[in-house]
Amino acid sequence: MKRFKHKYISIYLISLGFAFFLALSFTPVLGQQRPEEKVTVIAVEVPVRVFQKGQVVKNLTKEDFEIFADGLKQVITGFEIRSRTISKYIQHAEIKTKQEKRLFLLIFNIFDYNDTVGEAIDHFFEQFFSPGDQLIILTENKIFNIERGKKTSEVASDLKDTLKRFKLISNQSTYSAYRDLRIEADRLLSALRGDARNLSVPWDRAILQFYENYQRVWGDYRRRFLTPDVELYRSLIKRVKQLQGEKWAFCFQQRDLFPKLKNEGPLEIEIRNQIGAAIDATEQVRARMIQAKQSDLTRMFDLSKNFPDEVLSDLFLEANITFHLILMKSQRSLLEKDFELREVGKDYENCFKEISTSTGGHSVFSNKVVEAMEEASQTEDYYYLLVYSPKSDVVDKAIKIDVMVNQKGADVIHLKQFLRERVLPISIVNFKSGRQSIRFSVVNYQRTEIEGKLTGLADVKVTLFDENSNKVYDEGNTLSIVKDEMTISIPFNQLKSGSYFIIIQVVDRITNEIDIYSGAIKL
Repeated sequence: MKRFKHKYISIYLISLGFAFFLALSFTPVLGQQRPEEKVTVIAVEVPVRVFQKGQVVKNLTKEDFEIFADGLKQVITGFEIRSRTISKYIQHAEIKTKQEKRLFLLIFNIFDYNDTVGEAIDHFFEQFFSPGDQLIILTENKIFNIERGKKTSEVASDLKDTLKRFKLISNQSTYSAYRDLRIEADRLLSALRGDARNLSVPWDRAILQFYENYQRVWGDYRRRFLTPDVELYRSLIKRVKQLQGEKWAFCFQQRDLFPKLKNEGPLEIEIRNQIGAAIDATEQVRARMIQAKQSDLTRMFDLSKNFPDEVLSDLFLEANITFHLILMKSQRSLLEKDFELREVGKDYENCFKEISTSTGGHSVFSNKVVEAMEEASQTEDYYYLLVYSPKSDVVDKAIKIDVMVNQKGADVIHLKQFLRERVLPISIVNFKSGRQSIRFSVVNYQRTEIEGKLTGLADVKVTLFDENSNKVYDEGNTLSIVKDEMTISIPFNQLKSGSYFIIIQVVDRITNEIDIYSGAIKL
């Protein structure tokens, strides 16, 4: 038995078979066999979408396509034309039991929870979700997990409550950081107007420190609310690829607002006055340093420069997920003399629109979320499925895929690379809570030879918040694992019974893949 540094955590290593678990799955856990050493050549499916001046090109034939793998022309052994909509499935409710079950990925890129978000959740479960469908929920690069086996109305209620609670927890640090920045701005303004008692450093250094802190606050906001965790998405796609049936994503993108300095606010005016008053060489050097820091901040607000839109598009194409985007206006407001809430990331929103287009989805900007979801449900995803068999048995490297279409001036969007996944990524499974304790297992971690033994290395971190959003537990450690499954049991005898919010994160140190479990629990 191994232990974390915290005396209440026990680790049990149990030799069991690999298990595959998809977060928020409402169907029984799927079995995953241990991968065999011998690998057979498989068929590669390549979804291809063809557009001409923004319109879908239909009724092409197999002869209109050519497919290349690593530059070598391949024989197309299979060809299908596929058309799917969410509404088509709903219209045939009487034969749902005979149809393949679907996967829905709900992505909440929102800063605050409001009634519009609640309406979206209610409408989804009332109109689109069916018993047996798979469901994954993401927000702020966290996977939300809700107890399985409940009625859809209960699941909807639990999800709304979970989002509300998580946003209270998540936003605390942002509000706190902004409050500190506002206090610093008031102190700096007072000093620049002549009250030097508020400064412990020269005025130019005080301004530079303010901008450095401003960059830090913005950087943290951007990382948490605006930057997708590509490694998390990669791990997620590996799981999703194993599932059959239609796959859909709804991304609820709240237009992002961030407190920016007013161009004609008192502080900005005083800073410009100080820069403009620089006369001698030393003062001019200081002024240029401040201007350089201002330029750095401006560049930081360019979100599209390093946004992984092509990577995400390829991942959604790899799993053949149709990505619907619903942009919503934020309802926040701010009354400050030096700061105003301004929209950030319009280019960033365009990146998500590109993902939607690439995967045959629908994108719309509207706070009439129910109408927007209905439009998305009726949007046809029309694509061609090309199948070929690799000429080589190489499975450990990515194969570059190119598709040519005999259609002049057409835009062709397709899966750009293929990599045969031999094993599933690290996963948190079998979570249970109650009686002032939790228990969960970790599976599918990779192992390498260390001191003559096949050993895995995993970072495991558990964070717990109480009903008042106070952090009451935060422990983690790196564990060496020699068995197929690691089970972790944590008693919380020091905590009173009640409702809590938990976040568990595991990282495979060998592959860098991650899994996150989070949600409301009772102890």
